[in-house]
Amino acid sequence: GNPDLLHAMKKLLSFLFSFLLVHAWLNADKKPRPNFILYLTDDVSWNDLGCYGHPVIQTPHLDRMARDGIRFENAYLSISSCSPSRCSLVTGRYPHNTGACELHTTLPADQYVFPEDLKKAGYYLALSGKHHMGKAVNRGFHKVSGGKGPGKQGDWVDILRERPADKPFFCWFASVDAHRGWQLNDEAPRYEPEDVVVPPYLYDAPVTRKDLAEYYHEVSRIDHHLGLLRAELERQGIADETYLIFMTDNGRPFPRCKTRLQDSGIKTPFLVTGPGIKAGSVTESLISSIDLAPTILDLAGLKKDERIQGVTFASILRNPEAKTRDYVFAEHNWHVYQAH
Repeated sequence: GNPDLLHAMKKLLSFLFSFLLVHAWLNADKKPRPNFILYLTDDVSWNDLGCYGHPVIQTPHLDRMARDGIRFENAYLSISSCSPSRCSLVTGRYPHNTGACELHTTLPADQYVFPEDLKKAGYYLALSGKHHMGKAVNRGFHKVSGGKGPGKQGDWVDILRERPADKPFFCWFASVDAHRGWQLNDEAPRYEPEDVVVPPYLYDAPVTRKDLAEYYHEVSRIDHHLGLLRAELERQGIADETYLIFMTDNGRPFPRCKTRLQDSGIKTPFLVTGPGIKAGSVTESLISSIDLAPTILDLAGLKKDERIQGVTFASILRNPEAKTRDYVFAEHNWHVYQAH
């Protein structure tokens, strides 16, 4: 053989071996990025789940989620109205700063959306179900679906199965449940009007009780689909690598709840399971919905964009006694009719 060629090959092999050693050393402590699923419901008050003390509504999968993860007792929304609440979530900004502070106003194209940072970092992103934020948000996602079924949760398991297997993922799964008008099916129990608990600020009459009974059904259907998601994560063996976050956009669609700044309007159920979270944790610490964006970026190992107004609560997931803020703020803007 050619001695010069052999010498050159030995130098190349030595270089490649050294490169691989250095690469392995640099990446030895780098863990794979976690996955995220945000299950965002429509018009559900914080105490309408079994794990938050409701005596009638059946939510066994959500109750199990609370036992397996952490339950927040003081999670608040930035507003109690559908589209501005969602636009606030996706930007990590207060509604009056998003350019979409009122119902049916869409997010301007120049606004920041945090899923775009995940996308740039190599995540696969899907949004399915209720959107209500405007087309500008779509740039943060690879797949945008209107969902299937009465609650729009019907294609979520398929999305999990069909995702690219070689990428971490973020799924924004948003149900139409529990929004008027009610659509009853066989995916959840039916409730009798005489069994409902009428809040003291509502008039206790047959029409009210029937209305609440059908609302209960849709809350239980939310729970049914949460169970399907968790079962699929377990089937794929990725439940321990995935942060599953459950919350709502505003309170139940009844007087003194949705659109109002009472706890029944702006307080959200908030449950999280995932890596490093101690089972059965409960925290009294305050968080705001604008904190979701920086927290997800933090957990993904990404830098918080300077336009985000929220703060990360990743420390609370590790230690329920941790504290990240002293106050939360919510605002009231017009919903259908101008409030002036």
